[in-house]
Amino acid sequence: MTFSPNQDGLRALARTEGLDAVIAMSPENFTYASGAYVLTVSAIRPRQAYAVLPAAKDAFIVVCKIEEGLTRSESWIKDIRTYIEFAENPIDSLVANLKAEGLDSGTIGIDLDYLPVSSYQRLSEALPKVKFVNTTETVSKIRAIKSPSEVEILETTTKQTHRAILDAMAASQLGETERQMADRIANNIINYGADGTLFMCFASGKRSLDPHMIADPNTVPAPGDIIRFDVGGTYGPFASDFARTYSAGSPTNSQKEIYAALVKSQTATIEAVRPGITAEDLFFLCKEEFAKFGIPFHMPHIGHSFGIELHENPMLRPGDKTKLMPGMVINIEPGTKEGGSMYHTEDLLVVTEDGYRLLTLGIAPTELPVIGQDLKIG
Repeated sequence: MTFSPNQDGLRALARTEGLDAVIAMSPENFTYASGAYVLTVSAIRPRQAYAVLPAAKDAFIVVCKIEEGLTRSESWIKDIRTYIEFAENPIDSLVANLKAEGLDSGTIGIDLDYLPVSSYQRLSEALPKVKFVNTTETVSKIRAIKSPSEVEILETTTKQTHRAILDAMAASQLGETERQMADRIANNIINYGADGTLFMCFASGKRSLDPHMIADPNTVPAPGDIIRFDVGGTYGPFASDFARTYSAGSPTNSQKEIYAALVKSQTATIEAVRPGITAEDLFFLCKEEFAKFGIPFHMPHIGHSFGIELHENPMLRPGDKTKLMPGMVINIEPGTKEGGSMYHTEDLLVVTEDGYRLLTLGIAPTELPVIGQDLKIG
């Protein structure tokens, strides 16, 4: 899936930060800064790639030779330079290209949150006159405001995932195992447009208390069990991230009430989204909603920004005073543990000039859904 990064912001980044250059090289920052999705940058960690953004010259890329064609076909940066894997160390190639551009002194930003210590030592020894500073989050801040093409991609992937889940759970029935239900979701996600699945957390009953439990091929949900899942598909450099709670059948009044309170709390939090509200404001608002309904609140955060990276900043947590701005894409995902089960719901939205717009097919119904039920959403 092709997208357009904030090219003007990237070109001006080093100058704005008072640096001689910024090098984006973590898988997420390289993908964003280059506009090219090179799978092996994350899958094969030694195969490093660098998007170099000088303050006073045009940007260029250093990438493994076998990835040149892909990079050249997708990137907005036209100056592509390469190294030969195993014959050349990627850091040595980066150093040679920095020297060729007169960037062998001064201050250069690079993703120190990601760069291996061995690579950093080699880089520092080869360029002793350069002071390297951490710009991992500096690049991430540009990523926080999504371009229209990114929002369009995230809306498409999220709605595909939501529809895949609705259809999968409508086709599920008592007597099936957790794995059978989860596999149905995974198959639908791929059949509806994904390249694959990024994660598939699916559990029932007491197993649902662990937020990242994998579906068990031998566990058969019984009537009265709560089923909770948090799943995501992969779509090129992007993904989806979506959570829902179902009943295996015959839910108790207590389960219905807890679930309804959770959805109402999430809805109130979503409806508070607008430009200017801070990330932590939404956290505390959600916590107050939980208290209003008398359901337990245990979360360190109730959501996160979302894009090329699964968890981006801002995080909806205490202490994050980032003000939401139009173009930010946020997942709001409160959960609660009660009665030996976990209840969880998650929806994606984009902040607009006057509020928000949902990127899912709709917020979960306040009535606890049951497997086999066709919810007719969207």
